[in-house]
Formats: sequence, C-alpha cells, structure tokens
Amino acid sequence: MEPKVRTPVNNTGAEWEKIGAGDTRVLQEYCTTASPSTEANAEADIRRSVQAIIRELDRDHPAFQCSRGMFRWTLHKKTERDPYNNIFLVKILISELELARKDNKHYILPLLNTLMYAIIQAAYIPDDLHEKAYKFCKGLLSFAKPYCTIGHEYAVMLKAERKAPGVLYQRLVISEHGLRNEAFPHWEKIFIFADPDLISEEVCNALCNEIPSMNPNEMSTVSMGHVIKHTIQAALGETCNISRLDEVLQNKPYNVIEHYFQEVVAITEKSCFSSEEVTTAHRKHSSRLQELYKKIISSAQQVAPPGERLQNILLPNPDISFFMWKEDDLLWKKLVQFVKNQCGSGQDFTNSDSDNSEMSEPTDDGNIEQTRLSVLSTDSGIVRDCGDLSLGSDVSPTVSNEKEQAKLVRRGCVKKKSYDSDNTMFLSDIYDTATGDSMKLQRKFGCNAMLFNFKQQKPNTARIVVIGNDCILGKLAKAFLSLRKREARRCILTSKLNLQFYYIPVTNEKQSPVIAGKLIPLLHNDFSCELSRYLGSIDPWYNSNINSLRNMIPELAKMSTLSGQQSGADPFIVDVTSYYVRMGYQPVCFQIYSVKFTFADETAECVDDVFLIQLDAELPELKCAKDFTLSRKRATSEGLGVQIAVAYKKIALSNRESTKQFSSRCIGLAMKAIPSSGVEDLVCLDVNIFEVTNKTNLSGKTFLIENFKIKTSHVKIQLQDSCGKSMMVCLDKDSRRIYKDVVSIEVSPCLEPGYSLQKMRALRFSQNENENIGLTKYMPKCLLLPINTFAGIL
Repeated sequence: MEPKVRTPVNNTGAEWEKIGAGDTRVLQEYCTTASPSTEANAEADIRRSVQAIIRELDRDHPAFQCSRGMFRWTLHKKTERDPYNNIFLVKILISELELARKDNKHYILPLLNTLMYAIIQAAYIPDDLHEKAYKFCKGLLSFAKPYCTIGHEYAVMLKAERKAPGVLYQRLVISEHGLRNEAFPHWEKIFIFADPDLISEEVCNALCNEIPSMNPNEMSTVSMGHVIKHTIQAALGETCNISRLDEVLQNKPYNVIEHYFQEVVAITEKSCFSSEEVTTAHRKHSSRLQELYKKIISSAQQVAPPGERLQNILLPNPDISFFMWKEDDLLWKKLVQFVKNQCGSGQDFTNSDSDNSEMSEPTDDGNIEQTRLSVLSTDSGIVRDCGDLSLGSDVSPTVSNEKEQAKLVRRGCVKKKSYDSDNTMFLSDIYDTATGDSMKLQRKFGCNAMLFNFKQQKPNTARIVVIGNDCILGKLAKAFLSLRKREARRCILTSKLNLQFYYIPVTNEKQSPVIAGKLIPLLHNDFSCELSRYLGSIDPWYNSNINSLRNMIPELAKMSTLSGQQSGADPFIVDVTSYYVRMGYQPVCFQIYSVKFTFADETAECVDDVFLIQLDAELPELKCAKDFTLSRKRATSEGLGVQIAVAYKKIALSNRESTKQFSSRCIGLAMKAIPSSGVEDLVCLDVNIFEVTNKTNLSGKTFLIENFKIKTSHVKIQLQDSCGKSMMVCLDKDSRRIYKDVVSIEVSPCLEPGYSLQKMRALRFSQNENENIGLTKYMPKCLLLPINTFAGIL
C-alpha cells in the first residue's frame, strides 16, 4: 500500500490557510513525509508544487499571503529528500517556462530562478535537460531588460555547467567556506546585522540557534568531502557508487582529502575554461573524473560494487556571522578584520602607517584632502649621503672603476606609495556604479557582480544582510558614506573586497511612530518598512520570499521559544537567507541624500547628516496677531503653523532643472525618497508640505490643511516668522536621529566622496569650475546604495 502523501497545494491553498503563517513545524512534517512509490506520482507531486508557486505569483488572497515563500521552501525540501525529484523539477520548470514565454512573462524570472537553484543542487542532470535550459536562456536575449541580461548570465553559467557538471555547486561551496585552492581563489562571507532596538531577544536567539556552529577544521573537511562527492557524481551519474565513495573518504586523513579536493577543483576548472566545444570538453572532464574515482576507490583495497541510485549531497549553509549593530563603525571594523584574515599577516594591509591615520573619518567632504600621510626618510638630498662608496673596503679608490665610484646606492628609508596612485578610485568600481555627471531620474539597476563570475577581479566578497525596518537602512546608508569617505582617502577595501547589500524586513508591532502629531496618519500606510514594500512591488519574487519574513520571523521566534526547539531543529530563517544571498544579485540603487541643519542658536555649528528613506519635520503652532479693521476691532481665532520660505529645483524627465521659490504657512512637511508605487519610479524627492489655508464661511474663518506636493532633488526650507520657534526633524523614522531647534534645512543628493576628491584635484589644473577633466568625467557623481533583489526592476 502506498503511503499517504499530503498535498496542501490542492483546493487553492485551503489547507495552507489552516496551517497559518509561520507554522513550519507542520510544514517540516509534511516535507519529511514518505515520497510516492512510483515515478508518475512523484512527478505529479512536483508539478502540483510548481503550480502552487505560479498561483502564488498571481493571487493576493489572505490564504496565500500567510504562506508566501513556503511553497518554494517545501519544493526544495522535496528535492533534497529525493535526487530524482530534482530531475522532475528541472523538466517541469523548463516546460512551464516555455509556456510563460508566450503568455505570462511575469512568471519567467521566478521560475528561472527556481530552475537555476535546482540545477546547482542537483545530484545529476541529463544532457538533454541541460541543452533545453541553455537554449531557453539564449532565447531570452531578444527580450528587454532585465530578461535579456539575466538570461545571458544564466546561459553563461549553464554552458560552464555543461562542460564541467558540478562546477556551480563547487564554486559556491569553495567561496562560502573559504576553501583554499589555486584554481578558484575566491572567498566570501555573510554578515548579518540586526537592529538591537527592534529585534527581540527571542528573534536573536532563534537566529543564533539556526546558524551552524562547527569547528573550522571540521567544517573544512566536511565541505571538501561534499565537493568531491558532488562533482564526481554530477559527472558520472548512476555509474558512481556514492555510498562507497563516502565510506572511503570518511576513513581518509585530512591531508589525503585535501589532495583529492585539489585534484577535483583543478580538473573542473580546466574543463570549464576549455576552448573546446561543449561535448568534447564534457567527455574529457568525465574521463578525468572517472580515473580519479577509480583511484580513490582502489585505495581502499576492496573491489567497488556497481553503481546504485543517485544520492543527494546537500548544499551546506554558508559561513554566517551574526551581530547586533550597536556601534556606528561596527561594519567598517568587521570588513577590515575579514580582509586582514583573508590576506594573512604577511601582506602589508592597514598597519603600514605608524599613526593609522586612515582609520579616522574626515569630518566633511571639503576636508577630504587635508589629511596627509607622513613619510619618514633619512635621505638629506646630499649626494654624499645618498651612497656608500666602499669606505670600508681594502681596495684603493684609484684602483676602483670609475663607474663603480659613480654608482649611488640609496640608503634604507620608510617609503609609501604616492598619494595620487594610492587614493585614485579603481575603474572597475567606477563603471559598476557610474551614473554620469548629472543626476538621472531613471532608477539604476542591473547586475554588478554575477554570483558565479568566472573572471573575478576581487578575491573577496562580503555579503551584508541587514535585518530590521527602515531605521536600520538609514544607519546602513550613513555607514556606507563613512566607508566611501575612508576609501576616498586611501583604498583599503576597494581593491580587495566586493560589497553586496541585502535587506530582510522585520516589524515590531509595539513600535510607535517617533514623531507624534498629524504627520504620521497622513503619510504612512506602512510606517516601518517602506523600502521593502517598494522592492516587493517591483520584484514579485522578493515579495514572495523576503517580504513574507516581515511578520513571520517574530512569529517563528515565539514558536521556537514556546516549543523549546533545539539548535538546527528548523532552519527556515537561515535557509531563506542563504537562498536570498545566493540567488539575489540584481541590485536596485537608491540615492542617499545629504541634509544640512542650521539651528536657532547662532553660536551652534551647522550639522551635516544623510538619510535614505524619509525626512519628517514638525513645526510648532503659532498664535496669530489680532486683526484691526477701520470699522471695529475683531480678534481672530488662534492660527496654525509657521511661515516658511521654500527654494527648490524643479525637475523634469528631460533632466532640465529650473529654480522655484515660494512662501507658505504650514504645520509640517515630509520628504520621501521612496516612491509610493512603482508606476512613477523616479529618483527624486517627493516633498509633502502640509499648508494651512484660510477659508471664510457663514460660521466664520476656518483653517484647512492641504497637502502641497513638489518633486525636486535640491530643496532649502527656512523659517521666516518663527518668533523664537523652531522645527523638530527626524531622519529615516529613527527616534535616535532627531534634531531639535532647527530653523533651516538644506537637502541635496549626497556626492560620492571619490568624485569630490577628484574634482578638487581637477580644479587645481583648470580655471573652469564646471569642466570635468581626468577621471571625474567617468566617475559617479552621486552616492547610491545598491540593495540586491532577485530580478531588479521588472
């Protein structure tokens, strides 16, 4: 009798509604249920799961909202349970992609992303399925962006996988666990930073429990064994006795396993870069691995039995470090420590200066070039001091050759690289984020660094994952600006490290708006996570897999605390995070805005800060003076708001700007950098000014509040008739970043510190201040923060 299999994807998700959001204990029980005994039933089960994912992309029913992201997770759990399910999944996804190409283009990227993740983890994929997947990706080259760019990247990956099966899995494990080798020396690490004021103790404990903790040597041995077994099985298929291979490797010492690992990597990389056609390269690759397989098996001095069924070699979770972001410079410290650990103590990295002046941060952009690095030298410049003419030699000077007498040997001194060469921005960074000389209204997106880039220019990658609401994104923007300022003065991380940023939203229902008053109800439908809402609107796959974690993570943490789950019992959060950082490499760039505050106290200095999401300003109420008329004296009711003067640059799609000025009486204002919808997605500020207008009716004079909107990139707002009053300003909805007694606000796009430095140098040699010479014409002018998604902007 066949075991009974639960299929909650039937009945349009009714059973999922019973499960509820975050009840992964039931889902895990479902995933571990015995698989169907026949191939037909197994393929039908996988097909139902794929159809559930497709329905999820179309429906906004509450039953689907509570289970978003669960369908993909359970589907991949099924493929982990049985490697033949992965073959069925690849076959079904290719057929669904062919249908979506004709009728439903919005299905393509989510299904294609699922297909690639299945191929990476697959124990073995037949050649005909590889060929079909490759042809489909090539067919996307005729589509518009981002379909053509993603299709091209996946086609390159699939071609390499066809030449050397298992290369995608191999490169992923090598980079995520820092396995040292000569063929592919690329290392990466995941840093998770959580907001300590938002993340509860239950959530922190749940994340720490899910992150695997193993001895580094033990993890390295396990990871190398995974690479050996997966690569050999991916090439040989069922002819490989994976059980016997695993048994032999477990009895080998570390140095022998490392030797086999280096051989596997060398064979795979050689086949991957082979200039031969795919079929020939694949045949030679399989032949080399067959010889290595026989060598490993024969070392056990036992006859290897014939091959059995395929077995899955699970993809281990990446190396993750979890931090509560309490220090402002924590990000910089961890990145420097990561690069120093990877470079080793033998390389001159950051401690070449005795004063370590590069570790300090410049106070503002104008003082970027004031800091000088000292150079100690014992060379006086006198010819006699420059060399030693064999004064202690027994040879007479008259016998010495005239050429030897004229030879000058410089004495030892402490030297540094020239300032210009050490601080010049690398062109690879310039081209990655360049936006041109002027600010563009169209939002930038695209692939900065492909996940499996076969020509890595930088040896290390740091994947920064921030968990929290919009407040932690504002903190990230400020830390990113600080990092770029340091790099503008001296390139410490730029040449060695590739930065990738990811965002997982988490809400706290108990958190209240930081500014009380009339602004919050008028401005915020979703107060805490506006950027994630926007990313979900432009990328449906981000909405399904990552936005669903916003309320799910706190609920899962509470459930794990109540049920007393042990470490690693239900790694749902880490599984989804690993999937996000592995497959989400299409960045969407957000403009960082700088703001300058002037205070009521004239002795106080102006303060510069930045924001990414929003600036809120609340103005005090002000009593109006009494009106006097010729006929009689009449007292008016108390007025609202303060008179302000606004000067801004009006923007247009043609990028032509015009300066506008006006005065207004208002009670508050808000500047939003994130559009409310993806329909009008422009890189600009939506300034909402809540004007107070006087209306006279039969009952007398009344005051109405109207929302006056302007679109701009540069704006200055100053109080006029403040009468001792001032504004209270909050940045990125963060209660820790509130400024009081403000009388003037000046907002503009934050300039890239490297651009400011190069511009400053260019002005030394040019009389025209508006002329871009040298590197400035190629460098990005504005500082953009890239947040990675799965598809970018559809």
